[in-house]
Amino acid sequence: LALRRAGAGGDQRAGAILATAGSTAAISTILGGPIAAAVLLIEGAGLAGTQLVALLLPCLLASATGALVFTGFGQWTGLEIGALALPELPPQAGPDAGDFLWGLPTAALIAVLVTLARGLGHRTVAWTRHRTAARTVACATAVGVCVAAYALITGRSPAEAALSGQATLAQLAAHPHAWSVGALVALVVCKGLAWGIALGALRGGPIFPSVLLGAATALACSGLPGFGATPALALGISAAAAAVTGLPL
Repeated sequence: LALRRAGAGGDQRAGAILATAGSTAAISTILGGPIAAAVLLIEGAGLAGTQLVALLLPCLLASATGALVFTGFGQWTGLEIGALALPELPPQAGPDAGDFLWGLPTAALIAVLVTLARGLGHRTVAWTRHRTAARTVACATAVGVCVAAYALITGRSPAEAALSGQATLAQLAAHPHAWSVGALVALVVCKGLAWGIALGALRGGPIFPSVLLGAATALACSGLPGFGATPALALGISAAAAAVTGLPL
């Protein structure tokens, strides 16, 4: 809205800073703090020195201003919103040699799966350009079939494959051993197909579903000798986030 108000004839550099500041404030709100958003900005901007400071300061100011909306100010109460966080963490266990041994190929596998799912989204976009209405309905039906197949195969809630993944990720983190390998594989396959189709024809963001796919894939591999569930969960989240954003988080 601010960019529209500025008009097409405005300063392009100022418009880019304004858009980046808004994005940073949104990321800070979702992740519950400005640190992660600042790291993303530093990695993605490709700037250094005074140029980076000139970009970083308005973005952090926007994050702080946005935080007031949700935390409140004085007698003004804030809005309630659930930030992306894990309410229960798995038992702490430091990485060892086995985690590094299995972690590298697992991270590569996660990157391939995320890339394939996004590639499916691009193909779906191209497919729905013609006869858009009919093919969009067909894509919605395919997503429903994937979700129903997951529920029938695993006997678990279809919401785990249908929704973006924050709640399911919290369940995985709190009780990683409550999921069988078959259920995790079914989640990766059905969720990956549904997400890829929805990404190209319906609705859906790239971050949360990919993080769930990464966590589920890593936990499915955590039964390998010497590969712990807690390091696998951390690896899956990190690898998926790096693969979908293209940034070395």
